[in-house]
Amino acid sequence: MHHHLDAYAYTNRLRSLPPQQKLSFALVVMAIALVAHPITQGLIVIWLSIWTVGYARIPARVYGSVLGVMLVFLLTSIPALVLEIVPLHQRAMVQENSWAGLVLGNWYGFISQPGLLQAVSVGMRSLACTACLLFILFTIPFAELLTVLRQCRVPTVFIDLLLLMYRFIFLLLDVLTQLQLAQRARGGYRTRQRWMQSAGLLVSQLLVRSLQRYQQFSLGLAARGFNGTLHVDSNVSYCYSKRYAVESLLGCVGLVVLDFNVSSG
Repeated sequence: MHHHLDAYAYTNRLRSLPPQQKLSFALVVMAIALVAHPITQGLIVIWLSIWTVGYARIPARVYGSVLGVMLVFLLTSIPALVLEIVPLHQRAMVQENSWAGLVLGNWYGFISQPGLLQAVSVGMRSLACTACLLFILFTIPFAELLTVLRQCRVPTVFIDLLLLMYRFIFLLLDVLTQLQLAQRARGGYRTRQRWMQSAGLLVSQLLVRSLQRYQQFSLGLAARGFNGTLHVDSNVSYCYSKRYAVESLLGCVGLVVLDFNVSSG
């Protein structure tokens, strides 16, 4: 899957657009999402999904699977905002803010109404920003993103760190895939006990193999004359689209007007 994500960034239907145009559009929408109300944020999720799936022609199954994985991580933080526990003698004090509760010995656990509203607000904001980040991920190759950062005078050390982290993510996933494939070929993960043994062995070997691959990567850089600065070039010719520029501008203005009306109402 991780190789496919990088492939979609190079083969999507918006590939010919300048990366500056796509990046500025996504960042402006993300800025609106950070300060907007949940209704506007929900529309941002739908709108950016249309751009990613409809305009860029990213398969809906792939987009939905990536969005679903990020949604799982988002849902894991919701209980901390919604659930509260107080001593049983303080139950009357929180009854007005309690939506549903359960007595557990000398404690009273309940779903907080303010916490539920906060969870909805945080969840919609995170989902809207995630849709913006996925648009960048699926439509802008990482090499072009680094080129834009260089044009914006971002420090070279920061850009090199981003490139190395991006490379090492793929390196780690490659090692993980190879180890899992080797374990399954030898009968791993067939039973619960074998699953635990295989998972423990995988964790212990993952760090060792990753460090070995890192050493090979370092030797490869040194053999190619690495002098402390990584250069990434792109020879793609871009075509600025007035149609997409007008549509994105009108959409952003419409979101701002809608959010202003929601706050006024």
